[in-house]
Amino acid sequence: MRRIPFDRVADLYDKSRGLPPRVMKQTVEVLAREMKGSGRILDVGVGTGRFAEPLQESGFEVVGIDIARGMMRKAKHKGVVDLVLGDICFLPFRDSSFDAALSVHVLHLISDWQATLREICRVTKDGFFSVVHVPSRSPVSQAYEDLAEEKGYTVGYVGRAEGQLKDIIKPAKDVRAVSMVAKADEYLTYLRRRAYSRQWRLPEDVDAEVVQELTRRFAGQEYNFEIHIVKWQIHDLKSMLEEPC
Repeated sequence: MRRIPFDRVADLYDKSRGLPPRVMKQTVEVLAREMKGSGRILDVGVGTGRFAEPLQESGFEVVGIDIARGMMRKAKHKGVVDLVLGDICFLPFRDSSFDAALSVHVLHLISDWQATLREICRVTKDGFFSVVHVPSRSPVSQAYEDLAEEKGYTVGYVGRAEGQLKDIIKPAKDVRAVSMVAKADEYLTYLRRRAYSRQWRLPEDVDAEVVQELTRRFAGQEYNFEIHIVKWQIHDLKSMLEEPC
């Protein structure tokens, strides 16, 4: 089962994936509102604690699990209290240990994402939440994938992104949290530093050629997207996972 750890970009992760403070604040407020009543939450693939820390500050009991020690050191430094080094495909928790689970930008990194979802369903009583970008990919990201494929490299998702689950099973809730404008130049800056996992599947020289072409096409551009809070009921996910492929 393939997984992609992120220790190599622990120092860049928050900057390259972060949201502007206003957008992050509003996103967390909506997430906390939708998770109200979920006393104990499992943050699956907690990483640097981007969401675990503010949810903890909002009064939730959050347990974060990840395979990347370097990423979790960042979370610990932020004050995330309960962190577990472990494999999210084999969660070291008893059945129904949590009221809810949260996964943000994680499932696309795991080849057998269904196995991870089964584990999430096993340890979670009520809801599975995610923070989803709509559309799921920026024009720059999609162009990177297309250019890489033209050069003979496949850099699509290893697994299935949380947002793509909406195409498989209808969520119980899909709430727009906030809209924002993103600058292509910011994304290009971190592409030049090979901060994104899809880049690691290309030789550095090929990646540099792709990024150079993207810079030519997209420098100075902006694009719009929305951030949604999505919730699936655990029993619905269990039913989906029990169906034959």
